[in-house]
Amino acid sequence: MRLRLFYRKPYPTAFSIERLFDQLAATFAEKGVEVERLVLPHYNNTLTNVRANSEWAGTQVQRTPGNPPAVNHITGDVTSIVGALPYPTVITIHDCNPLLRYPKWHPRYWFYRWMIYERPARRAAAVTVISEKTRQEVLALTSIPADKLHVIPNFLDPAFEFVQKPFDDERPTILQIGVKPNKNISGLAEALRGLACRLEIIGEPSAADLEILRSHHIDFHYASGLSDEEVRQRYRSCDLLAFVSTYEGFGLPILEAQATGRPVVTSDLSPHREVAGPGGARLVDPYDPAAIRAGILDILQDEALRTNLIERGRANAADYHIGSVADRYLALYSSLL
Repeated sequence: MRLRLFYRKPYPTAFSIERLFDQLAATFAEKGVEVERLVLPHYNNTLTNVRANSEWAGTQVQRTPGNPPAVNHITGDVTSIVGALPYPTVITIHDCNPLLRYPKWHPRYWFYRWMIYERPARRAAAVTVISEKTRQEVLALTSIPADKLHVIPNFLDPAFEFVQKPFDDERPTILQIGVKPNKNISGLAEALRGLACRLEIIGEPSAADLEILRSHHIDFHYASGLSDEEVRQRYRSCDLLAFVSTYEGFGLPILEAQATGRPVVTSDLSPHREVAGPGGARLVDPYDPAAIRAGILDILQDEALRTNLIERGRANAADYHIGSVADRYLALYSSLL
């Protein structure tokens, strides 16, 4: 089998999609698949760039005599290039955030709906989504037919391994992954006000969030541009993960903390609940700082709860193995040839 993976032009601070499919590509290659990695030359953020990216993509898929047909897979939010690619092409929808940012009367709503979702899905042979939550959103917000959608979850990076660490009862380190508005730093800051703890943030918070953290006298530190190993070290060094975001397509940090052996406080929302697994995290209302605080205090004060969350979390994370996820993609690719 031949496979072409199309990537968006990389953003300096957003690379989870690229990391995900690069690791899948290595697993595909181990299984005998010939994989070609193709990166778009422009950001797909203007109509001029959309046209230029589509033209470029079309030049990359010329058939060479003797080569068998290839499956094309658009891995991220550059699905608009699908019209330049031959059959079969797969697109992946990670979330529906662009459709949730604008009301239906807004022109940008219809631009995103047509350019990212509707038109690409009509041209694609199959559409994969990373969670049942995303599938339900796609069905509710677009006219993409259900039989075209295939749920294939993200996997846990095998580099995340269990590392035992004594829990710091006096001044625990709480890890926060991400700084976008949906990551809810302001709500977490209010929840932590007055608690003896240290907040470690991956990413550079906005000026508004920095002001909130300082006004609440939170002991915090942030770092951006970290290597994969440096991110893993942050998990190993923390005492618990607070992942109380208000919107996710999947929620991979939950699994990363579980695999490392750290208790998790996360949002009582979908897909957080499903990703965390039964009993795998302390679930809280992310819109209520008092509820977030109560969940964190439960973990700080209850050793038995911490132990139970760690054990259930590790068992849950083990279900998200890269090999099984790769096999699901390969089965879909094979069905299209």
